[in-house]
Amino acid sequence: MSNMTKKNAESVTPGPAALMTAQAEQAITMAKASFEQIATKSREAMEQSMKTVGVVTEMTRGNVDALLESSRAAAGGMQVIAQEVADYGKQTFERTTTAGRTMALARTAPELIQLQSEFARTEFTTAIAEYSKLSQTMFQTLTAMFEPLQKQAITAAQIKDLMKE
Repeated sequence: MSNMTKKNAESVTPGPAALMTAQAEQAITMAKASFEQIATKSREAMEQSMKTVGVVTEMTRGNVDALLESSRAAAGGMQVIAQEVADYGKQTFERTTTAGRTMALARTAPELIQLQSEFARTEFTTAIAEYSKLSQTMFQTLTAMFEPLQKQAITAAQIKDLMKE
């Protein structure tokens, strides 16, 4: 082979050093691409995590607010119920005292029986009306207590569905 042909053959076929350099550059390029992909995926995961933390924080705040509102409704309702029961007890005591004095003035047994019957009928009717009123107040209190919790549960379900998407 002539010198010229040898030179052309050497310039076309890379030597071991050139081959190693090319492989090293290819490895570096692949490593950079992998690291960039890892960095991108890590950044996306971090952003998703931060979004999730934000949602969880907001849900927790909503839960606490709903519990506080429910507790206020319960306390207010119990106060109204306690006042109604106290008022009813006071009125019953006054009616019973008045009826007892009236019955003490009865002159005959039939008159006493009639006064007792009227008192019993009146007290029964009053008790039914009072229990109905008390039941209505309890129902309103329970409705007011569970309304904020129900709203928060619906919100939580909607957010859960959004998080799946």
